[in-house]
Amino acid sequence: MLDSTTPITGDRMTEPAGPIAARHAPTGLRERKKRQTRAAIVEVGLSLCDAQGFDATTVEQIAAGADVSPRTVNRYFPMKEDIVLAPIDDFGLTVAEALGEQPRTGDELGALCGAYLQVVDTEADADGVRFLRQFLQMQRIMRSSQAVNARALEYAEKKNIAVCAQLAERMSTTPDDFSVRLVAGTWQMLCHLSIAAVEDGLLSSTPEAAAQVTKDAVLRAYHELRRICGARPEADTPGIGTPTAE
Repeated sequence: MLDSTTPITGDRMTEPAGPIAARHAPTGLRERKKRQTRAAIVEVGLSLCDAQGFDATTVEQIAAGADVSPRTVNRYFPMKEDIVLAPIDDFGLTVAEALGEQPRTGDELGALCGAYLQVVDTEADADGVRFLRQFLQMQRIMRSSQAVNARALEYAEKKNIAVCAQLAERMSTTPDDFSVRLVAGTWQMLCHLSIAAVEDGLLSSTPEAAAQVTKDAVLRAYHELRRICGARPEADTPGIGTPTAE
């Protein structure tokens, strides 16, 4: 769902740190408070920037809404753009995590599709409509802000790093291997094109409908790519499913 930023190469292959990587590990009170503070900043920042515009929203306003100091906001997010783009960061790292749990059949593009769909379902179920609402807010802000769009390119790379690291482990090679980068780049372009094709309808959807719109768009693109490449329908990836009828 959040793979609608422009994909770029995975040349800088340092494993990123992020809030999602250790989500399932036991956490102490201090760590839980840090996550709650970060979530509050993102929630308030997205809501304010969506309602009154990115440029018109100040760090001071976000800090006041999240009940923290501006200094605390800057400690979590060095740039205001990073607050808006936090869903990309979180979603990309979660897809990479889910990829590691996919069956190892040798079809890594199919594994990426399975991981992506799993995360859309899991995140929506876990967080209700908050996850989907934040995605829609982010997309609307990106449409109206050049600064956010420029920063989004860096987030696309960070997401690519995480996915390439996981693909490399699955393929018993290195993250900068051409095959790894080809799979990751193909998947990101497929997502970018499929989301772009339904963006207007997606942004006018309710948060509850956004997940299905996204899944259908990605599944259509995935199956169309397989058809173009000559894959037989009976050889399609088990468990991936098909888009709902229009």
